[in-house]
Order: sequence, then C-alpha cells, then structure tokens
Amino acid sequence: MSEYIIETNQLTKSFGLRKAVENVNLKIKKGEIYGFLGPNGAGKTTTIRMLLGLAKPTKGSIHIFGKDMKKEKLSVLKKVGSLVEYPSYYGHLTAYENLEAIRVLLNAPKSRIEEVLSIVRLTKEAKRPVKGFSLGMKQRLGIAAALLGNPELLILDEPTNGLDPSGILEIRELIKSMPKEYGMTIVVSSHLLSEIDQMATDVGIISKGQLIFQDSIEKLRHQSKEKISITVNDPEEAWRMLLSKGIQAERMDDQLMFNTVENQVIASIIEKLVQHQISIYRVEEEKKSLEDIFLDFVGEENSL
Repeated sequence: MSEYIIETNQLTKSFGLRKAVENVNLKIKKGEIYGFLGPNGAGKTTTIRMLLGLAKPTKGSIHIFGKDMKKEKLSVLKKVGSLVEYPSYYGHLTAYENLEAIRVLLNAPKSRIEEVLSIVRLTKEAKRPVKGFSLGMKQRLGIAAALLGNPELLILDEPTNGLDPSGILEIRELIKSMPKEYGMTIVVSSHLLSEIDQMATDVGIISKGQLIFQDSIEKLRHQSKEKISITVNDPEEAWRMLLSKGIQAERMDDQLMFNTVENQVIASIIEKLVQHQISIYRVEEEKKSLEDIFLDFVGEENSL
C-alpha cells in the first residue's frame, strides 16, 4: 500500500481550451497538515473538487487511502470530511438540529453530534438558531458537520476566508489540534502564506494550474537567504575597491549587499572599507520573508 493518503498523477482539468489544473502530482502523507497554497484563481478549489469527486478530471488519476477514486469513490468518501467554500445551513434551525439533518444522511450515531460540537467548542451554543451565529461560529459549525462521519481525512477550502482576527485564530488552533488529538490528516487551502505558515507541516504551491513547489514548510523557509547590507558614503568607490580585492558585492543605491553572514568575512570587509577611508553608516542583516519567497514562485502579477 502507498505511504500517501492522497496521491495524484498528472491530474488535469480543462474548461474548453483553458487548463484550470495541469499535470498536478500531489503527495500527502498520513498525519500531515498539508497547506495547499496559491493566489485566487490558481486552481486550488478545482483541484479540491476533483479530490472530492465533485468534478471529473480531464486527465490523470487520484488515489486516496490507496484506492482509485474512479473505481471506489463511495468507499473512499465515507472516510473523508470536507468544507468547500462557505457552508450552507437552515438559519431557523439550531446548531444541533442542523447537524442532526446531516447525521441522518450519514447514518452516524446520535452521540456523534455532542462529540463534534465539543471538538469545535460549540456545546454551549447547540440550542441557538444558526442565523444568530457569527461568521466564525458558522465556520466552526461547518467543520463540525465535516467531522460527523468521523473522517480520517479532512479537506478544508479557505476555512478562514472573511473571518476577523479572533475567528482566524480560533479556526487555526482547531485545525492544528486535530492530527494529534484525533489522528486525522488535513488538507487546508489558502491564498495567505502567513496562515499556512502558522498551521501546516507541509505545503504545496499552485500557480496558473501547475504545482510549482511541494515539500515541508521548513524546506520553504530554508529558501530564505540571509544577506548583509552595508550603507556607505561612496558605494561606487567601495564596490570597486572590494572587487579589486576579490570580494563580490551587489550595489543597490547607497548600499552594498553581500551573500554571506559569516562574522569573520563581514569583519574583514568592514576593516578594508575603513582602511580606505570609506564611511560606514549602517550594517544590517536582511532575510527574505516567506511572502517574498512566495512572490518569487508565483510572480509579481499574483501579489497578494
């Protein structure tokens, strides 16, 4: 059996001549929180809809729990919970009554309603009509509905979209707790790298329908290269002098940029600048943010 809970091969979805998703090879292991990241319109929701059997691939295959989705879709989906876009409810019904309607369809035990309400911290609100819920509470109720069938895999599409900071924090902490407490694997999509960074163990970046990065969040962070910038009074003279001594630097306005942060190397550079009577105004360490790395991957036109 494959080590992956989700594995796709050359997954493609076309709408006419436009390829919304093209040759995507996802590999998601058990127990991960997999952040599926990309700008709006990059193909995240289309991919998720294919994973859930809501859209038919134009080409390629999907295996979930080692089973082919084409052949065993129903048995696979019994072990999958999902929240795609905004959840829908009967506003006049209570949280408990909304979950009861779904429970009957899933043939889940009645006791499961209390369990999922407790997981999403809505036990005290169970008897309130949903129309009076905040957006964050509605999202938590949507996750509760996704958990009713006791899934092994939970797929959440933009679960923090439109929430205020406290609502985002609630959903984030809830998602982070699930793999350890309930043994679930979670796929969570977002267009916000800052969100994925704070909850995911692994990340896949999709842009213009193509998967352009897939690895651990730590590997993504390691793409952030540290540099030292030195601000001087005469950058042209400083640059020429250092070059004559075999030291490479990049000029940016009145700054010299160095692709090293080794103390001894920087100390030697400063010593040479001082010896040549070049005034040093500032020495700073700079590091690419994750947002900068993300923009490097997807291009400036997809700036968030």
